[in-house]
Amino acid sequence: MTNKLDAVLAAAHGHIQLMTHVVAGYPDLDTGLRLVRAMAACGVRIIEIQIPFTDPLADGPTIMAANQAALDAGMTPEDALAWAGAVAAALPEVAVLVMTYANVPYAMGMEEFLRRCAARNIQGVIIPDLPVDEPEGDYAAMARRLGLHPVMVISPDTPEKRLELLLPQASGLLYTTLKVGITGASSDLCPEALAYLQSLGRRTHLPIAAGFGISQPRHVAALAGRAQVAVVGSHVLSLLNHGGIPAVEAFLRACMA
Repeated sequence: MTNKLDAVLAAAHGHIQLMTHVVAGYPDLDTGLRLVRAMAACGVRIIEIQIPFTDPLADGPTIMAANQAALDAGMTPEDALAWAGAVAAALPEVAVLVMTYANVPYAMGMEEFLRRCAARNIQGVIIPDLPVDEPEGDYAAMARRLGLHPVMVISPDTPEKRLELLLPQASGLLYTTLKVGITGASSDLCPEALAYLQSLGRRTHLPIAAGFGISQPRHVAALAGRAQVAVVGSHVLSLLNHGGIPAVEAFLRACMA
């Protein structure tokens, strides 16, 4: 069976795709569903849904605040997975990925976590703090057996030895940050990050998703030819916070133009 993420990327025919990041339960489930429907209407075909976590160490203040607000409202990992499944059912044209930190699948049991994702028609999982050389690192093979892509996360400072270990395990996408550190909007993408993408493209056959700092349509345009997917997280949530869904729609349509 073809994973929908593969189908979405194949259908792009070389055009860069957007992958948007939302936090399950933020600002609330109903608004979140209206938000992802609007994203799909704008042409977004890959949505990353984060399970709220108390210490999202890779995330900047905007996403951290969204995590905490969702937790304060009572969101649980089970609720988040159920909501992700509802999004996948409501948007059959969209590939839904679940992003979380290792504590969540540890607490649930890795196999149970992956089985729940697969049962809800999730296309892949992103666990940035669980590399393949950790004790539970064999989750990558387990995920693939269940039809899920284990999306590996790297950064420009990933050591060569770790990169050599991660590349054979990566599946679906290779998700790289454009900067070292946490998520958050940037004014410009540095030339070193763009050069890094080009060198990475010579190392892998997988589509490359680039994120951390994408906040302008020109950033997306700059990635064309260097990455296949631009990941937009903090900026989308910031737009939602200050201008509501119409502000998010305007930004996404400008990126797609």
